[in-house]
Amino acid sequence: MTAHPSARALPPVAELAALGARGEQIATNNGQSSEVTRLTGHGSGPDLLFKRYKKPLDDTDALRLDRLVAFGRSDADVGRPARDLLLGRTSWPVARVTDHTAATVGCLIPMAPDTFRSPGGGFREIDTLARPDRRMARNGTPPTPEQRITACRSLVGIAAALEQRRLVYSDWNYANAFWSPAGYSVYLIDMDGCAEGTGPDIHQPGWEDPLARQGMPADPYTDRYRVALLTARCLTGTRTLPDVLHTLDDPPPGVPRDVAQLLLDMLWARDREARPRSSVLLAALNDGLLVRFTVARSPLPARPAAPKSDTAQPLQSAITRPAQPIKPPLPTVPAGQPTDRYATVWALVALFAVVAVIVIAAVLAG
Repeated sequence: MTAHPSARALPPVAELAALGARGEQIATNNGQSSEVTRLTGHGSGPDLLFKRYKKPLDDTDALRLDRLVAFGRSDADVGRPARDLLLGRTSWPVARVTDHTAATVGCLIPMAPDTFRSPGGGFREIDTLARPDRRMARNGTPPTPEQRITACRSLVGIAAALEQRRLVYSDWNYANAFWSPAGYSVYLIDMDGCAEGTGPDIHQPGWEDPLARQGMPADPYTDRYRVALLTARCLTGTRTLPDVLHTLDDPPPGVPRDVAQLLLDMLWARDREARPRSSVLLAALNDGLLVRFTVARSPLPARPAAPKSDTAQPLQSAITRPAQPIKPPLPTVPAGQPTDRYATVWALVALFAVVAVIVIAAVLAG
């Protein structure tokens, strides 16, 4: 494979007006783009999308995008394995798009294959794989450990190919990767943001490199951290960083210990430059020869307490409501006997009667 099949139908730099009609809108106001629409004209085929940027690229970014496009269109033998993998499993940019002022307003990218769509028609984001088995079982049979490893192998293979070309992706997260339960392969999008050596640090909350200074550009070590985090989440089904780290430290059945230890090195090394390469992680996932150097790690953070729903008493439903304490019964009076209150009253009445009789008798005697 030398380029995406539709790439040869268009020049590497295409003017927007020459692209003709555009069809279905795939996304809007998403990340760095204001819209993504299907390209239907100019003999491009139905598999290309026009991605419009929220603002035109400057000259430096335009040149960076040109180099990505040229790499995908190259027929050179140098770098062919990595190029073929990236063209087949990512939305590698096909052309840079300009407006009538020659400003770079977007790019052309391939549509992800239909195998990565869910039954509802949308693409199946890898977020739905990075979940525990018990949650995935609600919608069907959860993946086996071997299937999780297959998906992680596909994901890390893309990362290793990028790293081989010294390309930084930075934007590793749940939404930018699709996966297919048919073959547990992974497809990565938004590749037009790749940069050589260093690039903008693009991330979402929960994906921050803990050893990177604020405002620091993304680099290969940033990518290694985020690739390891996404891989570990997909491999173990755990989400929060402390849970991920402790699960890797004591991996469950089905998670290879060598892989778990490498992921810990990539995530929790004291020195970010000591993080192992993605190619080393790929070799471990492939059960290949593994040469692992000792990496000094920081102490693991405290593991959070189990969710309240796992430890709390059952909710008080009509069935599980605890029995209420029974109040002791009031003392009863045997049948035919008055209570203390009535006994006292009748005693006083009798006393007054006796006194009245005595008084009347004394008066009559006098």
